[in-house]
Amino acid sequence: MMNGMKDEITISELAKLMQVSVHQIRYFEEKGVLTPAYTGENQYRMYGMDEVYRLAHILLLRKMGLSVQVIQECLSHLTAEQITPIFRQALTDTEAEIRRLQDTKHFIEKLLEEKESFSQKSAQTEGGAYTIIHRDEVPLSLWFEMQDAESLTAQKLVEHRSNISNLFEADIHYVYNDSGIVGLYTQEERGESTLTLRAGSYLSCTLFVQNEERISTSIQEFYAYAEEMRYLCSGPLIMVEKSYLSLFTPELLHYELLSYVSNAEAEK
Repeated sequence: MMNGMKDEITISELAKLMQVSVHQIRYFEEKGVLTPAYTGENQYRMYGMDEVYRLAHILLLRKMGLSVQVIQECLSHLTAEQITPIFRQALTDTEAEIRRLQDTKHFIEKLLEEKESFSQKSAQTEGGAYTIIHRDEVPLSLWFEMQDAESLTAQKLVEHRSNISNLFEADIHYVYNDSGIVGLYTQEERGESTLTLRAGSYLSCTLFVQNEERISTSIQEFYAYAEEMRYLCSGPLIMVEKSYLSLFTPELLHYELLSYVSNAEAEK
């Protein structure tokens, strides 16, 4: 090594070496987890190999999601036995974050698939597109019930908020029965279902409406179409709300009307 060449590096050189910002290094110094080897006569902070390794450990612990306070404890006085459960908790937290990201991935995939499916079935108008589709068995869990004549309001959502999570990511199934009661259901993934929609052929109609008043008219038109086509509808009328599709068309509400059809012609 040539005489006069320093072994230490400046804060900007350290930042480039570790691929972080100078601001981050100064933040760690302000929090007391990193200090320079010395400050030169020109007031430059200088860093040697000890500081390089120290910063590497800080960044690894930050990558695990640990706070600066916990990092300080890990690097100062905690033993290996004391640090191990901290790392185990970091692993548990990371696994939970992976599950959250997987859920987000699945939602985005569902959003794109539903958008493509709806685009194929109908143009974005207040009319409907009728088709016979095959649906697998769908287990549903009751969210709450209301009268057929009632409208879903923000107050009702507040009253029943504890019964459902990720509300606007889910398909809300409105199940109409003959007694004038509408049950609002969500698809049950793990627990015990309260209603199961049987597998088979369903008459389906996609709706893109600007207001809920259009829905009642669409239901009448749905049954009129089924009668005209001589489809034998059995079981409850189901309306599936897909509010997340309004991300593509904020001015329109997205629904699908469904009714099980049991006549042989519908099975063709």
